[in-house]
This record gives sequence, C-alpha cells and structure tokens, in this order.
Amino acid sequence: MQYSVFIFFLLLFVSPLAFSDSFSLKITEDLPAAVKQNINAHLGELPKTESERTAFVYSAKKNTLNAVKALGYYRAKVSTSAIDFVAAEQNKNNDNWVFVIDVVLNKPVVINELAIVVLGDASNDVEFTKLVNNIPIKVGDTLNHGVYENVKSDLLSLALARGYFNNKFIKANIAIQKNLLTAAIIIEFDSGRRYRFGEVNYNFDELNADVLNALTPFKTGDFYQQQLLQNLQSELDTTQYFGSVIVRPDIDNSQESTIPIDVSLTKAKRHQIDLGLGFATDTKENVSVGWKTPLVNRYGHRQETKVSYSTINPTGYFIYSIPLSHPNNDVLQFKALVEENDFADLTSKFMIFQIGRVYLKDQMLRQPYVRHLTEKWDADGVANKAEYFIPGMTWSDKTWEGSALNPSDGFREYYSAEGSYEALNSQTSFLRLNAQWKYITTFALKHRFVTRAELGYIIAKEDVGEALSPSLRFYAGGDQSIRGFAYQSVGPEVTLSEPGNSGDTIVTGGTNLIVGSLEYQYYFTEHWRGALFTDGGSVNNVNKLDLVYSVGTGIHYISPVGAIRFEVGYPISEEDPSLRIHFTIGTEL
Repeated sequence: MQYSVFIFFLLLFVSPLAFSDSFSLKITEDLPAAVKQNINAHLGELPKTESERTAFVYSAKKNTLNAVKALGYYRAKVSTSAIDFVAAEQNKNNDNWVFVIDVVLNKPVVINELAIVVLGDASNDVEFTKLVNNIPIKVGDTLNHGVYENVKSDLLSLALARGYFNNKFIKANIAIQKNLLTAAIIIEFDSGRRYRFGEVNYNFDELNADVLNALTPFKTGDFYQQQLLQNLQSELDTTQYFGSVIVRPDIDNSQESTIPIDVSLTKAKRHQIDLGLGFATDTKENVSVGWKTPLVNRYGHRQETKVSYSTINPTGYFIYSIPLSHPNNDVLQFKALVEENDFADLTSKFMIFQIGRVYLKDQMLRQPYVRHLTEKWDADGVANKAEYFIPGMTWSDKTWEGSALNPSDGFREYYSAEGSYEALNSQTSFLRLNAQWKYITTFALKHRFVTRAELGYIIAKEDVGEALSPSLRFYAGGDQSIRGFAYQSVGPEVTLSEPGNSGDTIVTGGTNLIVGSLEYQYYFTEHWRGALFTDGGSVNNVNKLDLVYSVGTGIHYISPVGAIRFEVGYPISEEDPSLRIHFTIGTEL
C-alpha cells in the first residue's frame, strides 16, 4: 500500500513535466560559480523526450547532492519543485514548465589532517619530493574530491613517466568525521623499484650503428624516463632519414628492473621533389624546384639542391651534409651558391663555395665557416669583379610558444662576424658585423606586439666602402626592413657620369646600418587581425645617423602556411611621400 502511494505521488509530480511542451531549469542564483558549474555537469543536458524528462526529474536531487558533496558540502540541503511559469506569471494557459532546484550549502567539510607518504625508490626521487611539497591541498582547505583525485592521478602519472612500473597505493582514503565538518586525507604510495633502460633495438640495417647511437639521448643502465623516449622519437624524426618512427618500451620482456627499448623504423623516400610558388613585393613572384636525398649512404650523409627563379633574385644552391658527432646537432657542411640579385640600383651576379661546421652548443646554433666569393657587377658603365676568401662565424637561436607558423610569443636572435685580408688573395681587407633580433608577445588575449631590430657595421679603410662587392654592403627598405620604402632603396647614393645617365643618382649600399620596427596587432577573429606599425633606420658610409622612417597599417590572414600580410606603408620622412603596398606570406620568426 505504501509503495503504491509513493508511485502515485511521484507520477503526480513528474507527469506535468514529462508531457509539457517546454522544459527549463532554474538553480539557486546565489551559489558560487564553481558549485553551480559542478551541479550542471552532474545533471547533464536538459531532457528532450518524455522518458528523458522523467529520468531527469527523478534523479535530479541525488545528482545535485553528489555534485555539492564533491566540493565538500556534505551538510547541504536540496529541494526540488516545478512551477507553471507562464500560468503563474501571466495567467495564461500555456504548458511551459520550470524545474526548480533550491540548494542551501551550509558549512563545508574542512581538511584538518593531511598525510601523503611516498615509499619505495621514489622516496629519494627529487621529482616526487617536488610533487608532494607542491600539492594543491593544505590543512584548512575545503574538501574537494576532484583535487584529491588529481593528486592521486599525478602520483601515478609521475611514477609511470619515471620508470616505477610496480607502483601501488597502500592507503588512499578520505575519513570524514560524523559531524560532517572535518576530514582527514591519508595517502600512502609505494612506488616499488625504479626501472632502468636496457638495450635499444633498432630494426634498421641501412645506417651505421654509430649514427643511430649518437641520436640516443640515454645509455643502457640509465634510469628510465618517458621524456627521454620522446626526445629519441623527436631526434629520429628530425633527421628526415625515416618514413615512420615508433619508439616503445618492451615492458613484457623486462628483466631485473631493466626494460629494453624497441625502435621500429622505415626508410624515407630516397629522393624527394618539392615544387614551390610564392610572391612578395620585394622579390615579386617566384617559382622553385627542390630536390632532397635525406639518406645518401649508411654514414648518414644527405644532400639538398634547390633552384628558385624570380625576376629580382634568381638563385640556386647545393648543400651536402656529413654528420660529425651528431646527425642533427653537429654536421660538416659543403655549400655551393649561385645568385643574381638587385642590390638597390646595382645588379650583381656572384658565386660562393663554402665549407663549415654547423653545431648546437648551449642551445645556440653556431657555424664557423670559410667561403670563397666571386662577384661581378656594373656601376656607372664600369664592369667590376672581385674575389674574396672570407672566414666567418654565425650564432643563431629561436624560441617560441604556440604554433611555429603563428607563435603567441617568441624570440629570434642572429649574429654574424666575417672578414677578409688582402694577403689571403682577397680584393680588400674588411671586418663585417651584423646582429638581428625579433620579439613577439601576446597579451590580453587579442593583443599582440611585434618588434625587431638590426645593426650592421663594416670596419674597412675609408675608401673601401664603395668598392666592396654589393653583396657585402648593407641596405634597408622593403617588406622585412623599413616598410613604405622600396626593396633595398635606402642607403648612400652616388651620381652617375656615364653618358645617357649623367647626373642620375643610384643607391650603392653602406658600411653601417641601423633598423628598428614597432608593430601592434589586434585579433578580430582567430584568423584575421589588423596591424599598426612604424619602421625606421639609417644606412651610411660614415658614422652618423641619416634616419628615414614610416608609419603604416595592414590586415593579416592566418593561413595554414603562415600569415598572409597585406600592408600599406607611408614614408613620412620623405619630402614627397607616397603610399607603398607590401604583400608577404610566411612565418614571422
């Protein structure tokens, strides 16, 4: 009889909601945001069918209590009711029901005792000490089951990442006092023994063992770390020797706390052909063909050949790399380059043969080299040719956060020093120094700031500056320099005396350079942003500033190949300024 009465009242309460045309939910408005969010998560989506509405109403009180208990409110009181909102508020006969959940939280459970003990080999592991010392639970905090579960999960994750594969919880419980006001958290975690790396087994016979061993960032007997396996995967991918790379610990065949590592490799295509099309206002349209051989032989040699044509800057190069101590971070490189370039008003053709070592040290890529430069150009009706034997050194580094094509934050630095000496069968003696920086930062979600700077200086005899080959001089102006000015149009000028051009002036480049840029960007959407910028700089053959500067604006579209930038610069330092359009595609770092 009692059971029948219960069913009767349940159906009496649920039926209007189950068969109503419209169903909405109202929860006590003055609840903390985290509590209301957790209640909604436990309740789930609002019901759409009659059966779903019945189940929703029937379980709502229980789900709400579970939601608030998870956040420590064990003394909370929950009641539910239903009202015909339209009928009550407007006295209209409309089947529009509102399901109301009233919650009174009362005092939460507070942690009055906390003990987290790590046993086994991990008791002496500094990473576990850091984890335990920085857990987000303290005595006096409100009990939060989610945070408690996260702590347990963090212990398990760290154990697996650092080779404690026989771990277990001896104790892991929350003891809530009868008064529902205080609780004790006790966790005892036994890591067991820590495993070590065993042998690394490569299934690849087309590469010498010493090349593969150089890529392995650990030795047999070292303590296991998941991060080192990820580093190995990254190193193998970076070589481009392989079509696929799979690195996995062979736990099933572990012995005496030692785990062998299996590395499954497939060979990359022997020859790779790349076709490219591009456009920039500086160099105009260009088409390129590239040919790579990622693995020439079993010693890890590789070659890259590329030919690129544009009306301004046709080039072709060949690079042959030989691994020294590391296939990615230490290689001997032979390079041949043929290029024609319009350096300001001078068209130059040059050929370079270079040998150098490219290696990584202290997170900076370094390249000592020696190159031979042969260059031809015409100036004022006179054909010029120069040859140089040039030793030099470059340093470069690049870091970023987010996408490599469109980083949210990043920094790039580049430095070079090279020179020549007449006694080395060179045209003249000089020392050329160059430094470049670029910094990107994003703040307040939609706001981005980009700044860059470049300095250059050539030490040479007073009469040598204009006699240097055009490719060795400094220029400014263009998409990547001072916008609002034509490509390499900023620099010292000379007056021509050649018949037909007598009295005309041409830009010849200088021996010292300073360029700076400030740019503010605002994201309208994820893929569109606007830009405001100012650029400025100076190029001279004497130690003084002759600044030119510009302002401008632009619109950028973030595409899968990098930012497509359409910008307009206005050279406000000029006597007769005019707008100049700049269009570029690619990464900003």
